[in-house]
Amino acid sequence: MSELGKRILTASILAPLAIWWLLFSSSPWFELLLGILAVAVLFELIVMLKLPLRTGFVFSGATAFALVLVAQHVLSVLMLLGIVWMGLLALAARSSEASSVADWTFRLGLAYWLQTWLLLFVWVLLYLHQQSNGAIFLFGAFVGVWAADIGAYFAGRACGKRKLCAAISPGKTIEGALAGSLCGMAAAASIWVIYAQMSVSVSLLIALALVITAILGDLAESAIKRAVGVKDSGRMLPGHGGLLDRVDALLPAVTLAGILEMGL
Repeated sequence: MSELGKRILTASILAPLAIWWLLFSSSPWFELLLGILAVAVLFELIVMLKLPLRTGFVFSGATAFALVLVAQHVLSVLMLLGIVWMGLLALAARSSEASSVADWTFRLGLAYWLQTWLLLFVWVLLYLHQQSNGAIFLFGAFVGVWAADIGAYFAGRACGKRKLCAAISPGKTIEGALAGSLCGMAAAASIWVIYAQMSVSVSLLIALALVITAILGDLAESAIKRAVGVKDSGRMLPGHGGLLDRVDALLPAVTLAGILEMGL
């Protein structure tokens, strides 16, 4: 089977499951599945970055997710996790060479940056899913990111000429990004206006922020993979790479869109 065929098959299985989870799962199943997803992405991240004391980083990161799910104090959890992770780095550095410590510090910075988005993502999903029309809003945000990705992929293959950021992601084009953004905005805004009773102006504003952030999130994860010399974050999803490869755009985009929804 071709890579495109694997990509379509995997997406056709995962998308209905994700939609059911967002729209129809209730507490505690929604929180349980959210926690499992977050820990799986974290584990993949720690393995990809080849950090020392892997078990300690994964366990403390998983504990951070649990604290957010239970107490919802995301800023306090982020500060506490930063202290714990610095302690783990210091512990690993006690019997290591300076060159190794410098590399680990760089990789730890990347891990903490992505873990911050993961924790914020978990917090936003948890909060919005408990609100009226919150599940519909999340559904629209997810569909918007997916539509932007699909639109960019096919538009880029059909008419993409100018590279968006060749040094980071050679396959992405400006034409694909523009077409994908329009698809994503139309999909997200339509769902929010029709099913969540949001105004057209607010829906379009949040949808614009959603698709722009999705592009930047995708590029950021590609840059991290290039920095550590890997092609994919993992091999869990045929045609897509790893879990992190599939949620890299969702993490910042849905988080920002959700925060805007809370404020607007």
